[in-house]
Amino acid sequence: MDSRERILKSFNHEEPDRVPIFFQSIMPNFFKKLEQEYEDKIEDDDIIIVDGKDFTLYKKLGVDMAWGCGGSLSVHCPTEILKNYPLPKLEKNDEYVDIDGRVHRKTKLFNYDYNWYLRPYLTNEDLVDEWYENYFNCEWDFNPNAPKLLNQQLKMYQGKFVPTCGLHAIFEPIWEGIGLALFAKLLRKNKSKIKKYIDLRTKHAVQQAKIAAEADFDVYNLCDDSAFKQNTMIDPKIHRELIIPAYKKIVNELKKVGKKVFFHSDGYTEPYFEGLIEAGFDGVESLEPASGMNLKKLKEKYGDKLCLIGNIDVSELLPMRSKDDVRKEVIQCIKDAAVGGGYILSPCTDITDSCKFENVLEMIETVKKFGNYPISL
Repeated sequence: MDSRERILKSFNHEEPDRVPIFFQSIMPNFFKKLEQEYEDKIEDDDIIIVDGKDFTLYKKLGVDMAWGCGGSLSVHCPTEILKNYPLPKLEKNDEYVDIDGRVHRKTKLFNYDYNWYLRPYLTNEDLVDEWYENYFNCEWDFNPNAPKLLNQQLKMYQGKFVPTCGLHAIFEPIWEGIGLALFAKLLRKNKSKIKKYIDLRTKHAVQQAKIAAEADFDVYNLCDDSAFKQNTMIDPKIHRELIIPAYKKIVNELKKVGKKVFFHSDGYTEPYFEGLIEAGFDGVESLEPASGMNLKKLKEKYGDKLCLIGNIDVSELLPMRSKDDVRKEVIQCIKDAAVGGGYILSPCTDITDSCKFENVLEMIETVKKFGNYPISL
């Protein structure tokens, strides 16, 4: 069974040949270790490059699916608008403001370039209103030829690997741009403004989803971090009232053409699950165990409605614990969620530079040894 069949069976709550493996992404220093390990073992048939991202080493490791595509399918604020309303320049040369009003810092880690979110730039209501009027209350541009060009690449690799296509977020860029304090204040005193910002973003997100639906991806991901370690960022009732209708419009564009879509957020996201099901998501990813996301309970409660993706700890298990510990945790995840299909094993965040190389290999080898169907652990 190839990776595509394996992944789609899992999303359909059917049992494939073995539990599939998903990675969000691999940080540069760890990626360098992979290059050193496999550089002499890569053949022409192993090479997989889609939308500018090289998935060759993911596949060589035994990973079935990873995110990182869709940039060429995006929509963006027109150049003419940015000329008329140039983004602010900050005093520090290593800091910049993006189109969402977020301040980032450019830095280096292990000699690689990184951009970190620092703080909101939009710190008062008038500034937020002006920002959204200038940059979001207009028609955005896109490349109409992007799906056709991308499909030529996807056709070359279909079956060998499943790259996912990213969709535009809604909640995360708003709260990061204006800050949680101002977001909470507006929820209490002027909810209609928050609704306006969401509606403007949803318009562009739906536009991007329509374009993305023309591409031959099988699986799409919507990454919208919206939870803390032990709680949600906003009341699930408010999330269902304001955010879920936006998600429903976005997801619907992919469901029309039979695509699979999963939601990503770190943290304690279970209180959002009923709303995510209502929005039409096929799966939920991250399931961070350090945030109290109990895989066994999630499988019992939502296993017939959502494909569960994740639950391997990256904060302690992969960076600090032993190979035996990794093996035990992987086996436990398979026991808790794999029977009957509908589970894709994955680290709950990126493979970070702090992860032990041998632990990541042990995770994959354990899936290959103990994750074969029918599960008999």
